[in-house]
Amino acid sequence: MEKKEDLLFFVFMASFWSLNYPLVKISLSYENAFSLLLYRVLFSLLGILLLFNRRIKFRLPARSHAKMIILSLFNVVIFMELWFIGESTVSSSLSSIIIYTYPIISTLLSLLLLKEKFSSETILGLILGFSGVIVIFSNSLSASSYYGIIFEMFAALSWSLGTVFYKRYIKIEDRITTNFYQFAYSVIPVTAIAFVFGNPGKILNPPPLFLLLAAVIGIPGTAVAYYFFLRLSRDYDVSVISSLLFIVPAISVIFAFLILGEVLSYVQVAGFILVSIGIVFSSRKNRRQ
Repeated sequence: MEKKEDLLFFVFMASFWSLNYPLVKISLSYENAFSLLLYRVLFSLLGILLLFNRRIKFRLPARSHAKMIILSLFNVVIFMELWFIGESTVSSSLSSIIIYTYPIISTLLSLLLLKEKFSSETILGLILGFSGVIVIFSNSLSASSYYGIIFEMFAALSWSLGTVFYKRYIKIEDRITTNFYQFAYSVIPVTAIAFVFGNPGKILNPPPLFLLLAAVIGIPGTAVAYYFFLRLSRDYDVSVISSLLFIVPAISVIFAFLILGEVLSYVQVAGFILVSIGIVFSSRKNRRQ
């Protein structure tokens, strides 16, 4: 990255995104995935309003609102709902590794949809990355783990589609306004999902520790971190950001060990190494860049 400021933004974003995974796992021991997403969205929206209120553009053209709705579905409703459902059946460290196949998927989508140039290194990276996923699958013996990994893979796909959509179609709106609207438009669908599939009584009377965890996940871990992500995504190519994101699951594995005592198997570690190498190679567009 060219600016020290951007490097600091990335470190903050990567640290809190890494911490989110063990915190989500703890939160799921108090409430279900649907309630957790509802409170994450509410705290994220509150954080954006408190921190960036004066910089939000509340009046947008109708076409921009339509784009924001689509972005909210990809980046929040579908992505985070599938992530939380998946993590309810797999470890937080494994969840972070699968979600962070996102850079590989987004690189592939960028090649197909954004017509970004690619090299032999990119192809090698894609092959290595998806080989790592296959290795991780091979180590998941229980049916619940398989389903969890599948949910996480679709979550990563949804986030990738959201990133490519943002890069391709949202060029006028600033990052803070985009961040606000993607969570604002998520409130109604995630509330409906929570009350239909969750426990309405517990939603209205959540445990205090759950609220504290949701606040940490929602404000620094989402509202602020997502703003930095959108800022970096606007200023740098998708592939540049993607090449650094393998750091997130690596840090998350450490947090999961320190907080939850989770330990990866040797096969899972091997799969993670393949995924990480795949991210680095797939994100190198050409030698000049």
